[in-house]
Amino acid sequence: MAHHRAAPGDLPVPPRSRRELWLACWQGRLPAEILHTKDREDLVWYLVTAGWSDLQIAQHTCMTEYTTARIRTRLGLPANEIQERGAA
Repeated sequence: MAHHRAAPGDLPVPPRSRRELWLACWQGRLPAEILHTKDREDLVWYLVTAGWSDLQIAQHTCMTEYTTARIRTRLGLPANEIQERGAA
């Protein structure tokens, strides 16, 4: 399940990796493992604060759920739950 969103207009700090790589990972076109560690953290931070679950982030960035949760926890962010679609 790919989620395509516009990249944040202004990153809090310039990416340590090339901006083109960061944007490709943000868009889900490249695995996040190509990014510098701090850039992966920034990517997870943006996606968590946008409401994405660990599973959604892991699938989008080609990371494991374990790695995604470990980064999210290190950043001090709470987990988001997957919102189910459909009628109850």
